Amino acid sequence: MKVELISTRGNEAEIRVGERTYIVPFVIRGTIVHFAFDGETYSIDTAASRVRHRHRDHSMAAPMPGVVLKILVAPGDVVQKGTPLVILEAMKMEHQIVASHDGKISSIQCSEGELVQPGVELVTIE
Repeated sequence: MKVELISTRGNEAEIRVGERTYIVPFVIRGTIVHFAFDGETYSIDTAASRVRHRHRDHSMAAPMPGVVLKILVAPGDVVQKGTPLVILEAMKMEHQIVASHDGKISSIQCSEGELVQPGVELVTIE
């Protein structure tokens, strides 16, 4: 049975098995995505494959593994492009996640002190 990793988003991976697709939870270490399906464990190197990391224009995702230090916005806040949203500590440095466009904060998918992985959506902007 061939299992193909199609994309990752948040903490879920979209995989294809034959003609069907499934959504499964995954863990990422470096560039290796690990997930289980049908009693088997799979590890796929995303650096060596053409896996899509789903990023929508109206969402913000962690660019690298890190700890959320501070959330600067709340659901309902109206922000402009470039507005700081989240401060992430990664590689012993602080990184600001900023709004990619004007809009309204519809949800926050992280909490202060949480360790987040690359591709995990932190803030969604409508």
